[in-house]
Amino acid sequence: MKITVWEPVQAHREMLTVIWPTLKSMLMAGHRMTIEIKQSKRSVEQNAMFHAIITKISKQMKAAGSTWTADDWKRLLIDQWAHDTDRKIGKVCPSLDGERIVQLGLQSYEFTTSESSDFIEFLLAWSAQKGLDVS
Repeated sequence: MKITVWEPVQAHREMLTVIWPTLKSMLMAGHRMTIEIKQSKRSVEQNAMFHAIITKISKQMKAAGSTWTADDWKRLLIDQWAHDTDRKIGKVCPSLDGERIVQLGLQSYEFTTSESSDFIEFLLAWSAQKGLDVS
């Protein structure tokens, strides 16, 4: 069972009318249950917005003297956002054959809705600071 709640009254109603009766019957039947409460993941709209902004950035910017794909810019920008906001930053390590460096780390598919909002605000501020048009 997965229920998305967005305000206290609605959450309370769901807990009383759906969650508790279901949980109670399962426990009385001898089942062990796990309850998990977590923040919602990013929305489709948030995902589309930050990908659109990153695509516009990728068409206007160079880094380290080169142009990069939108996917490359996404990795660079997520890393910068994570660093600037004291979030967990990815790591680099040698490849299994020792011939390359591989980036491991923070992925946007793991973003919560609030992290996505923060990232979008970061992208807009970063773009404005660089004089980029991302509107």
